Amino acid sequence: MKNFAHLTAIASAALLLASCNQQKPVDDPLKPFTGQTLNWVACDPTVLGIPAEARVGGDEQTPLTLQDIYNDLGDRLKCADVKVPLDWANPGRGTATMSVIRTAAATPAKRQGIIAFNPGGPGGDGLIFAPLYGYAWGKADQKNAIGRNLKAMADGYDLIGFSPRGVGNSTRLYCGTNELVDPLRPPASDRSEKNIQTMIRFGQLSAKACQKNPVTPFINTDATVRDLDLMRQLLGEQKLNYIGYSYGTWLGSWYAKRFPQNSGKMLLDGNTDFSSNFEETFKLQPRAFERDFRDVVAPYLSRINTAVFGESPMTAQQIYAREQALGEPLRFIVGYEIAGSMYSRERLPNIGIMLRAATVLDDLIKAQPTLTLFELFEAVQTKTYFKDPTLNDLARQMAINLVFIRDSVLNAPPQPVTLGESSATFTAVTCNDTPWNTDQNYWRQLDESEAKKYPLIGGSSLANSCLYWQGGATVQRPALPATMPPVLMVQNEFDPATATEGALNAFNATPSARLLFVEDEPQHTAFPYDTECVDLPITNYFLSGTLTSERRISCPAKPLPFEDKVYPVTLSSQSLPGGQRCLSAAPLGSQAIRDPKALAAAQAARQIIVDSARSTWGARLDLRLPRDIQQKLAQQALPTTCP
Repeated sequence: MKNFAHLTAIASAALLLASCNQQKPVDDPLKPFTGQTLNWVACDPTVLGIPAEARVGGDEQTPLTLQDIYNDLGDRLKCADVKVPLDWANPGRGTATMSVIRTAAATPAKRQGIIAFNPGGPGGDGLIFAPLYGYAWGKADQKNAIGRNLKAMADGYDLIGFSPRGVGNSTRLYCGTNELVDPLRPPASDRSEKNIQTMIRFGQLSAKACQKNPVTPFINTDATVRDLDLMRQLLGEQKLNYIGYSYGTWLGSWYAKRFPQNSGKMLLDGNTDFSSNFEETFKLQPRAFERDFRDVVAPYLSRINTAVFGESPMTAQQIYAREQALGEPLRFIVGYEIAGSMYSRERLPNIGIMLRAATVLDDLIKAQPTLTLFELFEAVQTKTYFKDPTLNDLARQMAINLVFIRDSVLNAPPQPVTLGESSATFTAVTCNDTPWNTDQNYWRQLDESEAKKYPLIGGSSLANSCLYWQGGATVQRPALPATMPPVLMVQNEFDPATATEGALNAFNATPSARLLFVEDEPQHTAFPYDTECVDLPITNYFLSGTLTSERRISCPAKPLPFEDKVYPVTLSSQSLPGGQRCLSAAPLGSQAIRDPKALAAAQAARQIIVDSARSTWGARLDLRLPRDIQQKLAQQALPTTCP
């Protein structure tokens, strides 16, 4: 019999080594999230925070309610909640929720995938975009090339609206503290140390209030893009197609850099400088708003001042000076209202009405400075603002509103700092995403300079919470990957909120990007713009995946309200690309979407984009000219045609 003892010893040693090398399987901490099954159910009629019978668009003659949309979309409209990690770096820390609405592709046989939407902010809620665009695009005019493409997008894509973490129907963020802060006085004119300290205290208290909330560190863009990618995975989609407006361009770029292999067709409209940081993006705004008011809005109001308003001719310089001459705090109030109105081309005429109302009120106050609130209220009701009775009534109501807003500013008591979900999320995202310069002396000097050069909104940087954010950014922004997928950018030349300078920086830093540049257009964001030069390349991109070979294409703007041609902007501060153009008058209604209720839905989506951005300025006047008045004035004000 042979001796196998040595073989037994070797075998035993081998088994021992094998047992040491075999590690116990580690549980996947993301399994509770990646393994979930979404429960798609009929949407609660109040999931959007408003009653189903509430009017979301249209006018008294053709109202559009949520119930109209729900009835039309039927079973195509479903809701679900996505369970996401509160902290993606430590999934066991807790759970958050992202709320999602899906409007399924109208023609399943033509289905191409999903398109997710973000309206901007940060702090904007995009949940309603799926039903609004699903309804509007599904009824687009099939005799129109753009309309056919919009209808094809509704036929071939599931449209996805979602509430980003922090807002809406998702896990919400609120910030608050009991400490009081004095009311802010007009920052451009009141450069007293007391007012500067008020700005600093507000920034410090709002930062402190938000950072006391344990959820705040996890409200950031990196977490949101990871939430989106989890949603994509749970939907069984290889690619996330996406349309983002304003801050949504920052979000979309972040997603494309974090998950380039999962990025599909991406439209970024109204672009932040996503190649830089939030500080540089927001530093562009005071200059951009002042430039656009002086070089775009004032000349426009000068051109329509006689034909539309029936006033004596005024130069652009006189109209600009009219706002500059207002006494405080009226100038401060009107400046922020103007900034809020500049997001939308349809609101530009209303700035002229408000300036007229404010001028009459200012003259009253300067002539009789001791008038009480009630006496001012009575006095503005007796004044004549315009010869046209309808315009006169609108201006009178604006003057009344300004009387009470002015009084609230003058007599505001100290208040605790309270930030609702949108403002809290705005603060958390902008402070958590990228670092900020925290040198107060730097910001003091910048504010002093901008208060003089850009008085419309300049001079209040010291009130920014991010200057006092303890610990700095909570996430690391992804670098530009070698395999960065193509993105399509759209930029209006005189977008005041996302300045062209920043957008071009982002474009130049993204070699895979294509740019549609809308020359002379002053509003914030474009698509759908209702011109073939802008909308056909975008819709063709989503339908066929093709992009133009040119990196940059320039498109002409549409005429502004009540005008029959495009007037090239002559800048007094800087030259940007432009040229002489003349377009035939475009009707007030869309050509791609003619159905009144469908048009109302598209306009409601547009309004959400505007409101997601303009809420920054705290504008309190609803400066929208009623549609019937626009049509009446348009008929009176267009006696000429293009040469």
